[in-house]
Amino acid sequence: MKINHYPVLFLLVFYCSYAQAKENKDLVKANFYYTHCVYYKAIPYFEKIAGQLNDPVIYTELGDCYSVTNDFQKATDAYAKAVSMPACNKAVVLRYAQLLMQLMQYEEAAKWLKVYQSNYPNDKRVANLITGCSNAKKIVDAIPEGITTLLPFNTNGSEFAPTMWKGKLVFACDTDMDVKKKTDYWTGRSYYNMFSIPCDDKGQCGDGFDKINGAKGVNIKYHDGPCTFSADGKQMYFTRSRSVNNFFGNKSVSNKDSTVVLEIMIVTDFDTADKKFKTITPFQYNDEAYAVQHPAVSPNGKVFVFSSTMPKGVGGSDLYMCKKTGTTWSKPQNLGNVINTEGEEVFPYWADNNTLFFSSDGHEGLGGLDIYKSQWDEKNNTFSVPENIGTPINSSYDDISLALYADGRNTYFSSNRPAAKGGDNVYFYKKEKVFLQLTVLDSLTGQPLWEVQIAIDGTKGKTDAKGDNNGQFFTQLYPEIQYKFVISKEDYYPKQLDVFATGNNGSDTIYKTIKLLKPLPPRQHDTIPPVVIRHPNVMDTPGIREFELGQLYEVGHFYYELDKYDLKEKHKVILDTLLTQLNRHTTMRIQIRAHTDCRGSYEHNRVLSNNRAMSVVNYLVEHGIKKDRLEYIGLGNTMPTVPCPDCNSCTEEQHTLNRLLEFKVLHL
Repeated sequence: MKINHYPVLFLLVFYCSYAQAKENKDLVKANFYYTHCVYYKAIPYFEKIAGQLNDPVIYTELGDCYSVTNDFQKATDAYAKAVSMPACNKAVVLRYAQLLMQLMQYEEAAKWLKVYQSNYPNDKRVANLITGCSNAKKIVDAIPEGITTLLPFNTNGSEFAPTMWKGKLVFACDTDMDVKKKTDYWTGRSYYNMFSIPCDDKGQCGDGFDKINGAKGVNIKYHDGPCTFSADGKQMYFTRSRSVNNFFGNKSVSNKDSTVVLEIMIVTDFDTADKKFKTITPFQYNDEAYAVQHPAVSPNGKVFVFSSTMPKGVGGSDLYMCKKTGTTWSKPQNLGNVINTEGEEVFPYWADNNTLFFSSDGHEGLGGLDIYKSQWDEKNNTFSVPENIGTPINSSYDDISLALYADGRNTYFSSNRPAAKGGDNVYFYKKEKVFLQLTVLDSLTGQPLWEVQIAIDGTKGKTDAKGDNNGQFFTQLYPEIQYKFVISKEDYYPKQLDVFATGNNGSDTIYKTIKLLKPLPPRQHDTIPPVVIRHPNVMDTPGIREFELGQLYEVGHFYYELDKYDLKEKHKVILDTLLTQLNRHTTMRIQIRAHTDCRGSYEHNRVLSNNRAMSVVNYLVEHGIKKDRLEYIGLGNTMPTVPCPDCNSCTEEQHTLNRLLEFKVLHL
């Protein structure tokens, strides 16, 4: 990210006085490109000589070049060799530790941070980073409160620092859309310009993006961007770079007067007809001696915050505030050590007139630049202790520049985290919490099952959990993740539940009820007296006069058709016989039990038989039997009348006999 180059732009410490320089042409070239910020051209020369000279300064500068060009793993390897040598500059130890944090090697990073701290015990930033290493795993493992989406317009270049303006997303980008565009010698890519693309508050953007139109001096010779706008959209404030004494030219000679200047420009008088800004003026506190960058204006237009390396700051780039006095801005005031650290504080953003977001690598975080939130007390002119806004917006890499919507749920931001597109990318974040409320019941009794075992399998890994004594299980889910829950309990068939974690109908909780089936003991057919049907006419069919508690009775000659559960007329005639028995025994309660043959899967047959049993209950209720006298269960093919070890070997007659209906006496 831009922490190592424009637009933060701190000049790396140059170690250029090698005794070997006059004798080694590759070292001379490496030195030349490095001191002129042509880092991508310096790399092959440093690579060629690093192993030969084995010098900590060379490994340091090679690591700097890799870091600026976003090759963080190679940068880490180079710094590792540098810090292993006694003569290495202590500042490299900190740089190495910070890169280890970016790569989430927190234990190793903490070790080197403590080495650095032993030399600089009063460095508040380092203490914060050590704490960050200790807490990082807990933060990373926590379930995020939303999801991030890489937007499709990103390229393999860099798109960063999004902001909203008139229904469009505006951002800085080094995409080469002009064949005459100059090249940034730091990276070998085009300089940054400001572009816009239509986007809405749901992260839906158009297909192409265009340059911001403006007055003379907007999107010109060198870097332009990032930018921000006034609440009414009529003023634009942006960062630009310019060179003093042709510092960017590779034929220049580095000296104290050859510098890269970062400054803030203010563009006003937006013409709605021409859709162009008319006037451009420099910010009154620009200075060639230091960087002035990353403007942020409060919605009411009264407060201006920016980042700067001006002298007497806390360290690195600090945040400063100006207040509107008439038509000008008051003298910049450093926001103090509650906000600023010895590290970099950059990319401020006002969400409202009192809520400031900014990025920092000096507060407790995950690595690189993280985004923090602080509340400004206008009356006392103080800021609250910055709060890390956490994952998934923050990562171990550089995360910057919110463009928050009024509801506070959705935002655009940018990051250089690894992604399908290289460099810095713009992301959309949707705030979303998802919970699961699971209830587990006995399928026969409807009573809660206590302490069921729950195996959870999602794309974030596998875990085991347990329900409570009331058959309840409640958990938060990673949003937009597919889950598989396997619920099991001793003496019950297990059951699988598939859940896609997303909110529905405005609710953040998914409610699911699972019923587990308990296997029944083997049927004793020789002890089950059938319901004898002498004639299909109900009035002439006496059936069985007496029943036994707990006994099973087969409803004779009642067989469902293959893969059907609806009742035919022939079934209803037989069920009228059962109605007669229930009307004769007015206190008897029964359980209707339906079966299938062996054809079909276990789950299919379970559902089919359940529907068959339910259709019988519905018929009996429709004909006057109270519902509380009836229960039902579908047993599938778990208890066949005619066992079929090989399903294909059974005859149609045998399959038919297995599609029977029976009932169990629960109460007399």
